[in-house]
Amino acid sequence: MQQPADKSALALHAFLQENMEPLLGIIRSYVARAGLAKGETLQNIASEVLNEATLEALAHIDVFHTVRQPRAWFLGIAANVIKRRRASLFKQSQRELLFSSSLFAEEPGGESDFFDQLSSLAHPGPEQEVETRTQVAELLALALPEDRRVLRLAFLQDLDTSSLALALNVSPGSARVRLHRALNRLRSTWHARDQQGKERGHHA
Repeated sequence: MQQPADKSALALHAFLQENMEPLLGIIRSYVARAGLAKGETLQNIASEVLNEATLEALAHIDVFHTVRQPRAWFLGIAANVIKRRRASLFKQSQRELLFSSSLFAEEPGGESDFFDQLSSLAHPGPEQEVETRTQVAELLALALPEDRRVLRLAFLQDLDTSSLALALNVSPGSARVRLHRALNRLRSTWHARDQQGKERGHHA
């Protein structure tokens, strides 16, 4: 005898098989409106969202048999997946903007200065986001290889001190010191290069 969950799973599978194309089309429009993708990548991201939504639907399969409008229910799950993805991208863009803009400060700051500024950053638009990503890549290229890893982990992967220490296989205190030194070395390198550029401009 089939259990209710098994029946719901079969019903969900049948629903998805029957509605796959229209669901994917609607999700594709959601993804585009959310600004998560465009052009050739739009279909791939929409498919990923569809797959994630399917997994979440299966995780809550016990309520599927009570749903009167399965399409609206499933699209609601997909919309939540998109919201989480957008929030994640927003957080990533904030970290990248914070990382790059902080290095232009005239006065060196400590690790806490970065996190104090994080909440006050504005959400960059698409053009600014592309510019910021390019700037971050340029800045990281100036760092020493060992510093580059620390900076990526701390600011681009958003690891806290404990997680950073674990990733580096050092104590939390040592992780903070390495981050602070890496940041100061990169800032010094950037300002030195910037100063050289200004001097060349004066002599031109």
